[in-house]
Amino acid sequence: MNRINTIGLIGMGNMGLSVGIALLNSGIEVLTNLDGRSQTTIKNTNTNNITNVTLSDLINRSDIILSIIPPSSSVEVANNLSKLSQLTLKPITYVECNAISPDTTKFIEKSFIATAFKNSKYIDGSIIGTAPTDTYKPKLYISGKYANKIEFLKSKAFQIINLGDKLEAASSIKMCYASLTKGTSALWISLLLLSKKLNIFDELIEELDHSQKDTLIKMKNQLPKLPLKSGRWIAEMQEIASTYVSQSLNSGSFDNSAYIYSLVSLIESKEIKDLSNLMNELNINSK
Repeated sequence: MNRINTIGLIGMGNMGLSVGIALLNSGIEVLTNLDGRSQTTIKNTNTNNITNVTLSDLINRSDIILSIIPPSSSVEVANNLSKLSQLTLKPITYVECNAISPDTTKFIEKSFIATAFKNSKYIDGSIIGTAPTDTYKPKLYISGKYANKIEFLKSKAFQIINLGDKLEAASSIKMCYASLTKGTSALWISLLLLSKKLNIFDELIEELDHSQKDTLIKMKNQLPKLPLKSGRWIAEMQEIASTYVSQSLNSGSFDNSAYIYSLVSLIESKEIKDLSNLMNELNINSK
């Protein structure tokens, strides 16, 4: 594969849509399938000139397929596409870009290669960073014996870093990195919720303002936005927890993170003004 002209993109959430727009702006045709998606997603996709096609057409016309979806759907989507490739008699180069554990990506790869049309290729991937903009590109880590098939791809969507032939390397770095980022956010919520239940929330905020001012600023800026995202992070925390267990490490903090994000996802109002408001909502949900 010397040139990538058309990319099939599974997943039109914030990251998927932004990647699609960046690929279009790089001169690459972008196809997607919007079956079962919300009217808002359909409108956003059509407005940005990403072409909605059937899954069969997406397979037939795409040089590679990127999957950018919640980790809870990764196995099912890969399985469906691999089976469909048999019906279309078209090999797929499939890049699994989701936040899944090393064991999950190995499971998907084994099933995918066994089921997909002959000469199909599976590449492990993980996106680290926020959605691409005109001035910023996240990193797409890739790994596996076919990773070199796409490492040359130049676009405004991401910087590609090939971690080598070890299949699960890209998922491994994602699990470690998200342990820090999303794990830290869950820890912050946990300790603030604990302070709320112990009736020392205001006193804790005062102490943080005195001795951990930079951390408190990050809490105030980041945590009230989490009700918009937390539902997608539950499965990711579960994937991280299973990764720790697979390496004989304790998964307790990430089991708790999954629970914390499940509480946050129950908040009906997605526009939380401040930390106090967020903790009040969580205190109700956790009783």
